[in-house]
Amino acid sequence: MTGRAIVAPRLLAGLRPVKVATKPFETLREPISMAVNYIMPQVAIVMPVRNSERFLVEAVDSLRAQTVQDFELIAVDGGSTDRTLDILTSYKDPRIRIFELALKPMQITPARNFGIDRAESPWIAVQDSDDISLPRRLEKQLAALNRMSGSVLAYTDVNFIGDIAAAGGRARFPRTQAFLATRLCFEFPIVHSTLMFSKPAALAVGGYSKTSAEDFELAGRLVEQGRTAAVSEKLVNFRLHATSSTHQLISEMKLIKVEIAIDNCRRLLQLSDSEAHRAYAALMNRGQAGQIREWAWFLQHCVPRLKWKSPELYAWLGWQTVKLFRPGKAGEPKTTA
Repeated sequence: MTGRAIVAPRLLAGLRPVKVATKPFETLREPISMAVNYIMPQVAIVMPVRNSERFLVEAVDSLRAQTVQDFELIAVDGGSTDRTLDILTSYKDPRIRIFELALKPMQITPARNFGIDRAESPWIAVQDSDDISLPRRLEKQLAALNRMSGSVLAYTDVNFIGDIAAAGGRARFPRTQAFLATRLCFEFPIVHSTLMFSKPAALAVGGYSKTSAEDFELAGRLVEQGRTAAVSEKLVNFRLHATSSTHQLISEMKLIKVEIAIDNCRRLLQLSDSEAHRAYAALMNRGQAGQIREWAWFLQHCVPRLKWKSPELYAWLGWQTVKLFRPGKAGEPKTTA
């Protein structure tokens, strides 16, 4: 991989810059980490960018306004032709590290993996270039992760903003690992820009591997690596708009999401391939007319195999069961609730 890196030096309070790195990015990591008086940031925020000028200032400014100030922002540009790089380089902030890669449009996965690899911190926070982190986001997620030993993933609730903010409605926020794992067997129930995860854990599962819905796939594998922490506060403003990559890739993502969900069923519920397909169908068709037998099979055969248990999960399973027997309700459009 070729390219150049623009890296601002980290500053210590009242001191001159400890290191100015201008070498190609293949040789950057060791010189920075070995710098005299180097202080490792608490968290690295990975932000892929490409023609992101419209909302980039809001996104970056929201990170610079965090109550946790000891972070590094790794911005990976995939070939912008607008003012994206000009905006990033205009910040005279030593915490912002800018990399340029020669990537095709919509090729986000390599940028995300590159950012993780270059991170100096053991914790990775996700921030897309059109979203906004509220001031205490990093603080509260780090606190949640450090509160429980063995934690590898934290996420928060969100506010939806933008042109199509009401699209899809509101999904129920999963507060326990058991409910999160179950939901990952048929959908991605959290928002990617809220994730903070362990770099070692992400590397252990191979990082991001899908061309789209890469967040869904990674979360499903991280759940197996350790404990998860749900911060049930709206700490990210998640922007939905017609030009977002998520909106443009909906058709492709639907097919990939089915593949990921079935694989999650196989691994998280410890099922054979045929059983995983059946479990996915039972979850997708829950509450529908004629599905009592398949739902009963899921409850009896799959749920006991799930590693994690919680009252939240059993309450949800109970409600899905009740809906099957409500007169006149079976067959109505289902919701996540």
